Amino acid sequence: MCARMEGRAAAPRGPCGPWLCLLVALALDVVRVDGDQDPLGPVYLPAALELLDAPEHFRVQQVGRYPPANSSLGSRSETFLLLQPWPRAQPLLRASYPPFATQQVVPPRVTEPHQKPVPWDVRAVSVEVAVTPAEPHARVLFHLKGQDWLPGPGNLPCARLYATHPAGTAHRACRFQTSLGACVVELGLPSHWFSQDSTTRAELAYTLEPAAQGPGGCGPGEEDPGEQALPVGSVELRPADPPQYQEVPLDEAVTLRVPDVPVRPGQLFSATLLLRHNFTASVLTLRIKVKKGLHVTAARPAQPTLWTSKLDRFKGSKHHTTLITCHRAGPTGPDSSPLELSEFLWVDFLVDNGTSGGMAVTRPVTWQLEYPGQAPEAEKDKMVWEILVSERDIRALIPLAKAEELVNTAPLTGVARRVPVRLVTVDSEGALVEVTEHIGCESANAQVLQVSEACDAVFVTGKENRGARGVRVDFWWRRLRASLRLTVWAPLLPLRIELTDTTLEQVRGWRVPGPAEGAQEPEAAAVAGEEAERRARGCRLQYQRAGVRFLVPFAAHPLDGGRRLTHLLGPDWLLDVSHLVAPHARVQDPRVASLEGGRVLVGLEPGITSIEVRSPLSDSILGEQALAVTDDKVSVLELRVQPVMGISLALSRGTAHPGEVIATCWAQSAPPAPNQEVALSLWLSFSDHTLAPAELYDRHDLGLSVSAEEPSAVLPAKEQGAQLGVVVSGAGTEGLPLHVSLHPPEPCRRGRHRVPLASGTTWLGPPPAPTPAPALPSGPAWSSPATEEGTGEERVAGSVGGSGGVRGKFERAGEAGKGEETEAPEEDGEEEEMVPAPKRVTDLELGMYALLGIFCLAILIFLVNGVVFVLRYQRKEPPESAPDPASPQPHNWVWLGTDQEELSRQLNQQSPGPLKGERGCPCESGGGETLRAPAPPGGTTSSSSTLARKEAGGRRKRVEFVTFAPAPPAQPPEEPVGAPAVQSILVAGEEDIRWVCEDMGLKDPEELRSYMERIRGSS
Repeated sequence: MCARMEGRAAAPRGPCGPWLCLLVALALDVVRVDGDQDPLGPVYLPAALELLDAPEHFRVQQVGRYPPANSSLGSRSETFLLLQPWPRAQPLLRASYPPFATQQVVPPRVTEPHQKPVPWDVRAVSVEVAVTPAEPHARVLFHLKGQDWLPGPGNLPCARLYATHPAGTAHRACRFQTSLGACVVELGLPSHWFSQDSTTRAELAYTLEPAAQGPGGCGPGEEDPGEQALPVGSVELRPADPPQYQEVPLDEAVTLRVPDVPVRPGQLFSATLLLRHNFTASVLTLRIKVKKGLHVTAARPAQPTLWTSKLDRFKGSKHHTTLITCHRAGPTGPDSSPLELSEFLWVDFLVDNGTSGGMAVTRPVTWQLEYPGQAPEAEKDKMVWEILVSERDIRALIPLAKAEELVNTAPLTGVARRVPVRLVTVDSEGALVEVTEHIGCESANAQVLQVSEACDAVFVTGKENRGARGVRVDFWWRRLRASLRLTVWAPLLPLRIELTDTTLEQVRGWRVPGPAEGAQEPEAAAVAGEEAERRARGCRLQYQRAGVRFLVPFAAHPLDGGRRLTHLLGPDWLLDVSHLVAPHARVQDPRVASLEGGRVLVGLEPGITSIEVRSPLSDSILGEQALAVTDDKVSVLELRVQPVMGISLALSRGTAHPGEVIATCWAQSAPPAPNQEVALSLWLSFSDHTLAPAELYDRHDLGLSVSAEEPSAVLPAKEQGAQLGVVVSGAGTEGLPLHVSLHPPEPCRRGRHRVPLASGTTWLGPPPAPTPAPALPSGPAWSSPATEEGTGEERVAGSVGGSGGVRGKFERAGEAGKGEETEAPEEDGEEEEMVPAPKRVTDLELGMYALLGIFCLAILIFLVNGVVFVLRYQRKEPPESAPDPASPQPHNWVWLGTDQEELSRQLNQQSPGPLKGERGCPCESGGGETLRAPAPPGGTTSSSSTLARKEAGGRRKRVEFVTFAPAPPAQPPEEPVGAPAVQSILVAGEEDIRWVCEDMGLKDPEELRSYMERIRGSS
């Protein structure tokens, strides 16, 4: 059986498609990165904002939002948190940018949007929970929190209490006492407000008003406070006052009931004995022992028909003893419950006058029951009851604290935080008396807040591990108890250390006076003269500087031990604690960088180090931030200049916390008047996409010069602390352009080093209308640096000021992670770093150039790929003298046969082809006859491949493949045109040949015989 097999060539594939996709993606990413780098970072006016007369306050900021979005080159906004907002004087907020300054009084807090602000922080405590017609007085204590006030009259306000009932409104005022900063209003309620059979409520509120000439130092007040009243709470109006007493069991059958209120000297009061109905004894003796000043006057049976009593008194040197003997006179009623208590004896006491001596004292009373058969002095069934004797009718004990919340900064500073506490008593007439002796106190959670042994303060030491809201501290004095609740905010460590730039690089062309920091430059065999002069002058490299801020969030933990925290101001607010932790901050490797004033990071030599803050209480690290100093050179691209001719300030109250104050200041830039002094605020824009205010750098390291078109327009200003100041003669109606240049300091300026590092232009007054060719660009844009051979403009040069408080740059941190580098001492490098900074190409232009270059590269790769493809496949084309398309094509022939004996493979045997017109079968007889197959005209046989498989015994099947292919055109044909070139195939026998040829259609015996004879004859 013969089969035909055809081969197919694979279609070529070029690599251009995937490369184009990758390049397009890269181009889009470049454009995206350029878009991200378009804003160099937020800028602000580096004016100093500070609070005065505010003992405890913090700067606060939201995470990732500093400076705020409303800041600009000419304005700045800061948020402050006042925890004790009203000290002795109202706090002031001052904004300054030398030589200009302004200040304003911080507006008072407003608890409700519709209320007027009040300049006092008051705590109101209701003394009574309920009142009765027998004593219809509502008492409220008012206390000034967190304040220190000046002594003397006329300084403290009045508090007016309003009670509102459906039946009407009543009000009364009191004036704060200068000693305690507190007062009590005792407001009498009309009798028609009380119901005979139900309980009603009256709502209490108060207002603050200035002191006036009148009763108690307060004015008459308004009948209706309206919406300005602040709520206090409510008080119940009951038909009758429930008795206040205390019951104490003397034994299993007898119980003592005593009054639970203080008594006054000369007052007569009674104690009651209760007896269970299952009491079976017929005789009961009660022994009472009292101290001098207290007397037992009488003993009266509650049921004279059942019991009788006898009173005997015995006087001693220190104690008086009274013996009361009770005898049963009749049986108990049958309907009484055995466990029910009933009154059976009343004992009357009398307090001597002048017993307390003006102070509240206690008088102990010892009670002891005796039965027949017991020893008289047995210690069995004794009970001591203390009677509080006071000349005042004390109603409540109230702790007064200067603050109700405490920010625990002790873990950061190592200094304990304290809140003073004073205990006062309130009597029935509204008088306040401070208690200092015999006080007890205890903190409900010592892991959050502790209390002093004298009970005069609560404090934290830094060892507390959490904060809490509403943590309780209990106080007691005699039998009176009171509680104080405070909120403690604890820092959530570690600290967040924010750097405006975590990688400080060497500034190209900028050298400053001073010895070279770090490693010294290697000495060369031949040093250029200028290099030797520079070293002789002692100039060193200038690295970038960065501002540093230390931030931490404060939070309070829940009292029930849960994990949900309550954050001060909110979860995205941070408190600036730089002024607290700056003394404990340091650079790990001082050779690489240094920290100046705890606010400015100065690069010294290439290296990698970190800023860390260590705890003052232990050796633990509270916070750490890595940084790198490299000798990669960056250029100062431009100076952004803002003229300041005055400072304006606006204050407002925030909503996140009652003590939140928002301050916004901005520079005044009106057209200057003649001889107007102008300060110039400068920002340095670097080639690494970072910005820094000039205040970060030392005043002696900056050489600044100002020039104007008119030589007499500007004059140098007197040294008043400003970075750069000039006096302007006047700007006219169109404004005056000023050109500012930055140079290295004069000692490090020589020859070509006098070329400015960068420059910028600003306008004093309104810039002119746009023209086709303006003399100077409007606004703080980059301008070409001026040279010494300029247009004859007068140059006013001055060394920098601003050595006052450092004002940091706080935009987003620059890129980090750059490797260590060293200074290049070659002359080529020196020349390179002294060339003027080129004009900065915009980020949009960079993106377009990058995209254009990538597309050009893609086109070039496509063309090269096409040329390679054409050259590769051109070599495989057929020759020009191709065979006739009508001629038969080369085929692959497959023959199947059997073997009976060992056959040797004989390949590539060629023999004369059969006669023209005869058909043949590629078969071979067992004697070695060969059968030739027809081949295409002009073709030759290719190298053949024969696969044989030999099996032991029997007849074996074998498959052999013959491949025909056209010969190369250069090879001359060995046979005539049309003669077939065949691959001989060995066969086993005649039967095999017949079996194969039957498939060819030779079924007639005569045809087979004739065909076999031709095969034998041809072989």
